[in-house]
Amino acid sequence: MLRKLSEIRALKDPIKQSQVEFVIQNLPGLLIGNLTQKVAGKISGNTATTDAKTLRLRCTSFSYPGPKLGQTALNIAGHRRRQGTIQNKSGTWKCKIVEDFEGSVLNTIQAWVDLIHSNTLGTRLPSILYSSTCMILLGGNDAGGHVTGTKLTPRKIILHNFYPISYSVSEINPSSSDPIEISVEWNYDYWADEGLSLFSFGK
Repeated sequence: MLRKLSEIRALKDPIKQSQVEFVIQNLPGLLIGNLTQKVAGKISGNTATTDAKTLRLRCTSFSYPGPKLGQTALNIAGHRRRQGTIQNKSGTWKCKIVEDFEGSVLNTIQAWVDLIHSNTLGTRLPSILYSSTCMILLGGNDAGGHVTGTKLTPRKIILHNFYPISYSVSEINPSSSDPIEISVEWNYDYWADEGLSLFSFGK
């Protein structure tokens, strides 16, 4: 369908995938995991770890959270209707991270998982010591969406009770020079955005 040129020009520029990024909070899970890895690594010599900024920079792709709304079915005089029930904002967040030469990404993720449950020691720590938060920034100045002379407002999504639940390494071809990529799944109990919906505040 043909549109007026003025209508097309009035559209805002599309956001690019390069204008979205995430920030994982160091405290407490990531920091404690790295500390335990450095202590245990003194025995094996495997002390390489990474921080939240490096994880973000080495990430090649990640998912974006969304709500899941429950439904209940009603049958009224033979006509089926579905009504919305409870909104569920929990789920798993997935990302892919390129490993470095010393294996610090795998060390860090495994150390974080070991905080939750160490199958060697049989220990399980309370969630206050391993859960963290992750913020996803879409657009705006913080995420690289700055336009000359214009201040853009970013959409901020915060994932609460955030911690890794699994990771897998891409199939390795010893004759290939391609980088090793790690797929990580993270738990979050709920996500909340900032100021974009009257009903989105809180849990």
